[in-house]
Amino acid sequence: MSGRNKNLILILCRQGAERFLRKRDTSMKKIALASAALLLTGAASAAINPIPTTNGFSGALSIGVASSDVSSNMYKGDDNGRINHLGAPDSHGETDPLLMLDLRYTLADSRTQFVLGNQVHDALRLDYTQQLGVRQEIGNNGIVSAGLVFSGFGSKDVWANPYALGTEREETKRKSTGMRLGWEGILGSNFSADITRRKVELDEERSPSSLLDRNGNTTRFNLSYDWEFAPGHFLAPGIVLGKHDLDGRAMSNDSAGFKLDYGYNTGLYTLTANLYLGEQKYDAGNPLFGFKKADSSDFVIGANLLRHQLFGYKNVSGFVNAAYGKSDSDINFYDAEVKRVGAGVMYKF
Repeated sequence: MSGRNKNLILILCRQGAERFLRKRDTSMKKIALASAALLLTGAASAAINPIPTTNGFSGALSIGVASSDVSSNMYKGDDNGRINHLGAPDSHGETDPLLMLDLRYTLADSRTQFVLGNQVHDALRLDYTQQLGVRQEIGNNGIVSAGLVFSGFGSKDVWANPYALGTEREETKRKSTGMRLGWEGILGSNFSADITRRKVELDEERSPSSLLDRNGNTTRFNLSYDWEFAPGHFLAPGIVLGKHDLDGRAMSNDSAGFKLDYGYNTGLYTLTANLYLGEQKYDAGNPLFGFKKADSSDFVIGANLLRHQLFGYKNVSGFVNAAYGKSDSDINFYDAEVKRVGAGVMYKF
């Protein structure tokens, strides 16, 4: 498989999976989804996302639309501003635009690349997180990276008080800023890892107890093993570990999960699929629910199919994707389920 096709599979594994988790308040009950760098390396020179050998800009831009059916009390949607009970969420449908940007500038002689985008290492979240960073090739030992992560296009709207009953809930802005460090193709192996530390801030936190405060810090660690097991095919199993150290102890939690990503490229078509299974364990009981903990089991599956050379244009591709996710909490109020389908076009440059 060429380096160009491998890079495209990487983008699509992230992009196709990203369609899901904007449907949840990302400061509460995050599903720690597959977010390791999916870099297939037999050696550093064979990495799925190598640094180009020529100077200049490269990247991809995709636009599209998605239709979703969402069940979540925490996600701020236009159709669920009012809730009348603290039980399981009702479902509602909605349509959203899809936008993905991956912009890079390469200094080939020094094997350095600067990156800006919302799909670098952030699969299955769609929380509008952007990264501005730098990648540096270190000979045959892989590629190390460091970058700032920030809310970017989306200071994300969330409910100021998600638990308010019988009234239109008011919205507030949620910001997150931090740093991400990564190592792709560790010491020339097939292992890649990254760690992200972020500070989360809500403009107005109006939850009815200090134990429910959603401000604080989050940490996420990803480790993956990337395997090209046949020409055009790759498989990437990995682990995802997270810690939400929030001001409210009933919101603070540890998460652990297993992810599996698959990619296949025929030249004209690229197929990617993603699976995540995980659990979240909370530090303290919730005062609104008899001090019961909101521990949950999470499941997500997604797929993305892309057809290249759309309408005969070499750099234009069309895509369709679908995702299903479910979080089953010990407290029914925090249950969540999302069904999502989308379509659009991608331009590579």
